[in-house]
Amino acid sequence: MKPLPADALPESAAAVLAAAGVGVGSRVCCALSGGADSVVLFELLRRLQPRFDFGLLAAHVDHGLSPNAPAWARACVERCAAAGIPLQVFRVEVDRAHADGLEAAARAARHAALAQVDCDWLAFGHHQDDQAETLLFRLLRGSGVRGAAAMRAVEPGGAGRPG
Repeated sequence: MKPLPADALPESAAAVLAAAGVGVGSRVCCALSGGADSVVLFELLRRLQPRFDFGLLAAHVDHGLSPNAPAWARACVERCAAAGIPLQVFRVEVDRAHADGLEAAARAARHAALAQVDCDWLAFGHHQDDQAETLLFRLLRGSGVRGAAAMRAVEPGGAGRPG
């Protein structure tokens, strides 16, 4: 496989921001877990912020499901402080007896926390394994053509959020 040019990822992210209509005065919140995908997204958004002139903030959701959770939260606090980016940290309770399983319960708690963030756009970093997992879950639930598309670059949002 031929390696991608160094500017391919930033330009791909810029194209998504432009297509979504992110621009002057928009408030973009990076969902920052501390994992590689969200950290890469955070750095891409920092790099693209001057070009698109949007306000950038971050949010970290601590599910409390891992003994490493406090370290991940600290790493996010330190990263954002060093970059001068505001960060909201949410500590959520996850229903371990949720009928759809622990991951579904964690996702529901995460979405509820992130719904509290005052922003126009929530940005999530996902890698190809996340895409494949989403596709499989949607197909297993009997999803149609929309589900077979896995995650779109820009998903329609709720509560007044365009994506």
